[in-house]
Amino acid sequence: MFRSRSFTWGVLLYTVLTLALVGLLFTLPQYFQGVMGTNAEGSGIRLLPVVGGLLVGLAPATLLAKRIGAKFTVAAGFAVLGAGLALGATTMVASDEEFSALWLSIAGVGTGLTMVTAASAAVAELDEERAGVGSAVLQALKNTGAPLGSAVLGSAVLGSTLLAVYVAHLHLGGLPSAASATVRQGVFQGAAVAHQLNSPVLLAQVRGAFVHGMDAALLVSAGFAIAGCVLALVFLPMGRRSSKVDRKEEPDDRAAA
Repeated sequence: MFRSRSFTWGVLLYTVLTLALVGLLFTLPQYFQGVMGTNAEGSGIRLLPVVGGLLVGLAPATLLAKRIGAKFTVAAGFAVLGAGLALGATTMVASDEEFSALWLSIAGVGTGLTMVTAASAAVAELDEERAGVGSAVLQALKNTGAPLGSAVLGSAVLGSTLLAVYVAHLHLGGLPSAASATVRQGVFQGAAVAHQLNSPVLLAQVRGAFVHGMDAALLVSAGFAIAGCVLALVFLPMGRRSSKVDRKEEPDDRAAA
């Protein structure tokens, strides 16, 4: 199956999509709860624009792939996802929920366009005997790629980026060493220390530092999305392009029959 460029790159690009989304899923729950002060349920509700955008992106994906080809549809989806993540990387402490909903919706649209088209490209050229196996391989990679991506990329790359930028924006000269060490561990620990010390200044500093770190992590995720766009343009075959071509071929097919 991996001799097929369409299958190989459909699977790989589906995996890149998963990696690009890790930054969003890794940072947003912390942002909603640690900076905006919501609970876990409120955090989940505020992620719903991603789902809404995904449904919007899924609707035209198949038609768009027929019109302009899978290559350009997947590339466009990655570009839209990257634009949404880059917009999210401009988040500030004062940003409101409407701004979050806006860029999350854009990222969701890009995800929908990419997801269904990359998956279709992976199995489009397989015959009936191998279609089931191809679908199973795609699902296996998706189900293993998501947790592995979260563990490896989230912890090693995004987590390190977020924490490094977070710590760099902290100024804790007046705090005891034990409290400073706790604050440096993350936004939740920093907020807890600020509440214990009844220090609005420290709380504002912790939240601001985390937002800077989140923005940096989202830029890394946007980089993965742009990489996916480039890979799609370079390596993914066109696939089906236009229904007009199909209609032109039908008379010849009937004549041959």
